Amino acid sequence: MPSQQFNSYDPRQAKWNGISIDKWQPSDWKQWKPNAGKDETAKLEREYLRIKYAIAQANTALSIDRVKVKLKLTTAKSIGLQGTFPCKPGDLGKNGSFNKQYTISLGFSASDAGIKTAVAKARELDLLLMTKQFQWTPELLGKQAQKIALPHDAAKPISELIQEYEREFWKTHEKNRQGFRTWETHYLRHLKKLPQDVTLTQKALEQALESVPPNTSTRYYLAWQLKKFCEFCGVDGNKIIYSYTTPQPLPSLRKIPTDEEIIQGFDTIGTPLSPYASKENLTQPEQWQWVYGMLATYGLRPHELFAVDLKAFTAPSNIFHLVTLDPSLTGGTKTGERTCGIPPLHPQWVELFDLKNVNPYTGGTLNNKTARIHIRFRTTDIGFKPYDLRHAYALRGHRLRIPIKTMADYMGHTVQEHTKTYQRWMNEDTNLEIYKEIVIQKVNTQEALKVRVDELEVENAVLKAEIKTLREIVIKHQLGKLLS
Repeated sequence: MPSQQFNSYDPRQAKWNGISIDKWQPSDWKQWKPNAGKDETAKLEREYLRIKYAIAQANTALSIDRVKVKLKLTTAKSIGLQGTFPCKPGDLGKNGSFNKQYTISLGFSASDAGIKTAVAKARELDLLLMTKQFQWTPELLGKQAQKIALPHDAAKPISELIQEYEREFWKTHEKNRQGFRTWETHYLRHLKKLPQDVTLTQKALEQALESVPPNTSTRYYLAWQLKKFCEFCGVDGNKIIYSYTTPQPLPSLRKIPTDEEIIQGFDTIGTPLSPYASKENLTQPEQWQWVYGMLATYGLRPHELFAVDLKAFTAPSNIFHLVTLDPSLTGGTKTGERTCGIPPLHPQWVELFDLKNVNPYTGGTLNNKTARIHIRFRTTDIGFKPYDLRHAYALRGHRLRIPIKTMADYMGHTVQEHTKTYQRWMNEDTNLEIYKEIVIQKVNTQEALKVRVDELEVENAVLKAEIKTLREIVIKHQLGKLLS
């Protein structure tokens, strides 16, 4: 076959033994024309089937992970992405729906490398859909982008684009404490690194990226946020952003305090005030101890302490000492209201730390009150941070063999988040401690039972011998009576 004709050959039209190639089972691609020898068209057809099979496997893996964007072989040589997306500008779904199924062509080649790239893009788009941050960009629209006027004018100063970006953000987020914190810490904090009075250009992106050191979490999340911002503004900044992107560094492991250290810390946090300190508007040592005891016993986030329903906590009917949270007291806790009461994993700590004698401090905004907790831990040189008490609570649950789903509910997590977050704090010492408590203790118990069984078997043998002897004595006694 001439090379020009070979390059334009479409294997999707192939047939063999009266069977169309599209009706052939892709997993049996090796059995397609097995005796074709060096026939180049047969090789193309088998490669087409192999890629088709690989795409099916990739889609199965995506389905298992509940990714709704899938791969589709759009031509014999290219792979597209198919899924349900918000309608394109000027488009409308069935029955007036705002969503519609689209196949997006991004130029992925029908090859192993193309499949890997397409899978990564499918996961990225699915994440944007889940978080309601998906936007049609020139890259996704392709040729259609030339016909559609995108809603954002990239010629505006960056400060105005950020304002538009914020308005878009509030369309999918509630204006509560959690929402404002998310905008400020995960969005605005990074976008402020851009020069505000110029247009969004490659130079502006480069200036922001160079302002933070490489191989840091700040650089990683800055690149991630700039990419989303560029997509929103319809600016192609991928090349410059990717050139500065460095891998996300692993978090440094922290030392989680033991139960003994936590108990000792209760006295430390209650260090008496200086005799020269003004007693007005100051938090007393007993109040700090109550704050500390609640964080340690219930694994609360510092700001959640001020969302505790104190009336329910101190009620006589609360015999299990459960803590319930009222998010309205703090404008919404980080993960919303718990689906269950939070129990003390060490119930004796409720009495040890005198927690039912409620003694919280008041005054100031929620942020100020939370900040004071962190400052108190630092100034008393207690040796760990408020959040470390929360991590200790999580590990305590693992030691007590509480199911992961239950612990996730107690801490206001999903199972995935709980596992991902707290498994990394399980350092070698912690794992060894749990091994000692669970495995070795179990083995010791089994060995002790085995020794006891052996002792009982010996006692049983002695008793059998005594019974046998007694029987012989009785028989001799009865025979003696008969003979006499």
